[in-house]
Amino acid sequence: MLNIQNVNYNSMLELLNKYKKQIIYVIVGLFLLYGIIWVTTRKPQMPIDYKAAIDSLTKANTLLIKKQNQLDSTIRVYESEVKAIDTKISNIKEKTTIIKEYYHEISQQTSHYNAAQVDSFFKSKYGY
Repeated sequence: MLNIQNVNYNSMLELLNKYKKQIIYVIVGLFLLYGIIWVTTRKPQMPIDYKAAIDSLTKANTLLIKKQNQLDSTIRVYESEVKAIDTKISNIKEKTTIIKEYYHEISQQTSHYNAAQVDSFFKSKYGY
C-alpha cells in the first residue's frame, strides 16, 4: 500500500512538473479576473465629512427652493396688480383722447361762430 501511495505521489509530481506553466497561467488569470471583478463592482466609500457637507447643502437647497417659491408667488401677485393698473391707465388714456378730440372739434366750431353763438357758448359753458 505504501508503494501505491508512493507511485501516486510520483505521478502527481510528474503531472505538476509537466503542466507547471499552464497551472501558473491559470492561477494568474484567476487572480486577474478576480481583480477586474473587484475593481468594477466595488462601491466607492464616501468620507463621513463629505456626506455631512452634502446633507447640509441639501437642506440649505430645500430652504432656498421654498423661499424661491414664496418669492415667485409674490411676484405673480404683483404682476396681476400691475396688469390691473395698466388696464386702468389705458382706459384713462382712451378717455383723454376722446375728450381731446371732443374739445378740438368744439374749438374748431367756435372759429366759425358769430357773436350771438359765441355769447350762448360761453353762457352754457360758464353759466353766466
